[in-house]
Amino acid sequence: MMKIIAASVLFSAAMVGGDWSGSGKITCYGHSEVTSDINEGADNYGPGSVYCTPVEWDYDTGLGPEAIFFYPSSGAEFEIWAWDYHPSWGYGDVMPTARCTGNLWYRSQDLGAGFCTPHKNWRGCGIVECHGDITCEGC
Repeated sequence: MMKIIAASVLFSAAMVGGDWSGSGKITCYGHSEVTSDINEGADNYGPGSVYCTPVEWDYDTGLGPEAIFFYPSSGAEFEIWAWDYHPSWGYGDVMPTARCTGNLWYRSQDLGAGFCTPHKNWRGCGIVECHGDITCEGC
């Protein structure tokens, strides 16, 4: 009987996918939508918001995986890596996304890291760092 209960608990825990919200810092490496009046560049830091939307990683593109790093004001740091989610393969359900409203800076390129190239233009891929209120959907 204990084996059945333990198996049920483990199965239920594996099925849980939730949301997380709090304050702190996130860094988005990949696709995102930035809303701000500041120009890009680490020297430009100011109010705005970002919606981080990593895309599913495909080895054949030659691109590196996109990611979101979370640094909560309280609690453990955690990361979301696009190569851990493959909805098109039938597992990983949905790619987690994150929103942050606060102060940010952004670059419209990957600075040679390889997750945006060969795009070479903004097209919504780059690096964004935001300090503020964060909501992660599907974390």
